[in-house]
Amino acid sequence: MQRIVGVDTARGLAILGMFVAHLGLERHTGLLTPTGWFFVADGRPSALFALLAGVGLAFMTRRAAASGDEVEWQRQRIRIVKRSLVLYVLGWALTFLSTPVAVILPAYAVMFLLMLPFLKVRTPVLLGWAAGILLVAQLPVLAVREEIGEASPWRIVPGVGDLLTGYYPAISWIAYLLVGLAVGRASLRRVRTQLVLLGSGVAVAVVGYGTGVLLQDLWQPSPHTFGALLVSTQPHTDSAVEMVGNTGVALAVVGLCLLLTRPTVGRVLLTPVSASGAMSLTVYSLHIVYIRILGDDAVWYPTSNWPLVALVLATFVLATAWQLLWGQGPFERAVHALIRTTPSTAQPTWAGPAQPTPGPPGRGPTALPTWTGAPRPGAVVPPAEGTPAPPSRPAPAPGTGAVAAPAGRWPDPHTPGQP
Repeated sequence: MQRIVGVDTARGLAILGMFVAHLGLERHTGLLTPTGWFFVADGRPSALFALLAGVGLAFMTRRAAASGDEVEWQRQRIRIVKRSLVLYVLGWALTFLSTPVAVILPAYAVMFLLMLPFLKVRTPVLLGWAAGILLVAQLPVLAVREEIGEASPWRIVPGVGDLLTGYYPAISWIAYLLVGLAVGRASLRRVRTQLVLLGSGVAVAVVGYGTGVLLQDLWQPSPHTFGALLVSTQPHTDSAVEMVGNTGVALAVVGLCLLLTRPTVGRVLLTPVSASGAMSLTVYSLHIVYIRILGDDAVWYPTSNWPLVALVLATFVLATAWQLLWGQGPFERAVHALIRTTPSTAQPTWAGPAQPTPGPPGRGPTALPTWTGAPRPGAVVPPAEGTPAPPSRPAPAPGTGAVAAPAGRWPDPHTPGQP
């Protein structure tokens, strides 16, 4: 399966949005000014990143879903668990660098594990679960945030803190992955699908953010209360209205990127962005190291956007060159090697050792194996007893040579990886 460049492009935009959120200095307030659009990068890029994680899960399990082979399903579950462990370890290693950035990878890993029961669920049910989680899971998340804020001691407990606390509480953020899993199952190469994603994304964003603003005007809750959090659309509030709005933005971005990369000129022009998205784990991890080198003030008290500009340009150049020369990114290559498992292959079985069977008159016994499975490709199956033998193939005409029978077409054994 070839990579879907539009998905890589959307993932690249998510990474660039995180760059802006971490290092950007907003000097202007107008939307069309050089930095006035920076507010878009608050909270939404990480939501897009999470939704695309669900798309990646759909790509990983596509072969198992198509075949229905339970052995293949089990293999993919093992790969997902291994991937989660690798991401969790890497995430905590980056966290120990003590940057001001809330590293998403540990929560990302926990979300992958929470997704295991949903891998075979039908798409309408997936979307129903996502809606239910958005409505219900916000209550404990917002209650914990209102009661103890970001100073929760649970944040340092591996696995537990990632469920309810921090910027990416997995118990509610799994809704993004559920929607992404449904998106990844769609025919993303079709124009109709791309237009539906763009249009529905815009509509969902308007409903989410618009409902939050309307409820704020009608309710007018006191600041810094549970009620204020419940209707807030501020970044990383994790209220239902904010997350619905973020989901709409993510869907619209995916649809737009798919449309922009349909023509060759679009793919060429967006190559630096799509190359960055294709090696997003490498780029994300190295940008945390870059921030550690710059120091905390580069995040808390930026004085210029030049560190951001340098990071974006270096990422574009290095990611594009790496993709052209070596393909898969270094961190992605390492993760792929660590989670590799043996593909399931349906092998026929023998019932036992060969037993001699009586041959035709004038011949001795012939040992024939007893075959219990389906005949192998190309095998000659003897007719059942009493069945007339098929007519023999006539000999080829002189000078023509034997004619080879056409080979059957077998499914492509390539297992699509995460784009």
